[in-house]
Amino acid sequence: MTAPVRVGIAVVEADDRFLVGIRAADTVLPGMAEFPGGKCESDEAPRACVVRECREETDLIVLPVLHLATVTHQYDHGLVELHFWRCCLAQGTHQTCPPRSPFRWVERSELADLLFPEANCSVLEMLAAEASDMDSDMESASA
Repeated sequence: MTAPVRVGIAVVEADDRFLVGIRAADTVLPGMAEFPGGKCESDEAPRACVVRECREETDLIVLPVLHLATVTHQYDHGLVELHFWRCCLAQGTHQTCPPRSPFRWVERSELADLLFPEANCSVLEMLAAEASDMDSDMESASA
């Protein structure tokens, strides 16, 4: 059995918005939404990978603060091991991606409207549950 391709994924949040891009037409899973990330180099930890990939793809410097999940998934193109890290922007980092970047800030409420690859489902469910918890907390506070 072939070893899975290790991938680091940065779930970058700022002001209840998330950094999301749309995969290019000439890539695997074209047109699908994605968080910044990519393949880990041979000796690279997934946590370090998310920092490197986010900087390469968006010019943003992020700090991985929480490991959300590791998901192994078989796609038609191969087996992947996805390491999802919740990230925040490093202090003093701007929130603007360069024009060449396919990434933009998306409100938490918009995530459910985007088509992500299947292996992202558990993380998207976590983010949706957080929104539900926040709504409940706000209702309790105003009562």
